[in-house]
Amino acid sequence: MTCIFCQIAAGQLPCAMVYRDTHCMAFMDVHPLGQGHVLLIPLAHVEKLEQLSTVIRQHLYQVFDTLLAAQRRAGFGVEGTHLIVNDGKATNQHIPHAHMHLVPRQRGDGLGFGLRMFMHFTGVFGRRTPLETLRRQALVIAAELDPQALENLAHRTSRLHAESTA
Repeated sequence: MTCIFCQIAAGQLPCAMVYRDTHCMAFMDVHPLGQGHVLLIPLAHVEKLEQLSTVIRQHLYQVFDTLLAAQRRAGFGVEGTHLIVNDGKATNQHIPHAHMHLVPRQRGDGLGFGLRMFMHFTGVFGRRTPLETLRRQALVIAAELDPQALENLAHRTSRLHAESTA
């Protein structure tokens, strides 16, 4: 298994996990564009979102909405958030596994953010943020999630996915 996201999902590499269910997981980016930068991935290894079933794609977007609200309640991205999806090689997707970036923004972060974004786009990531720092941020965001609502969503998605593939 060479995909770094698949290795993270399999527990072979450490991460600062925010959320996980049977279809997807969210964890902190080790090269964040800002504090609270979360990656959301499907557990299935696909390069592009279009390779996922409609049900699983919808699930990802529903989890995205839930994570976005949790980020904001936790104090990240209160003024705005970038949703970044690099879908395929032509978009400089550095890891060929579908994923979404939830990048909190704040007023006045333009120049620094723009430089970090440019560096990410060109494949220059710089130093990793210490895992313990990321774990603290993950705990703050995860504390703002509604576990019962997410569990219900995951069960509903599993049922719909089973029905659509039967």
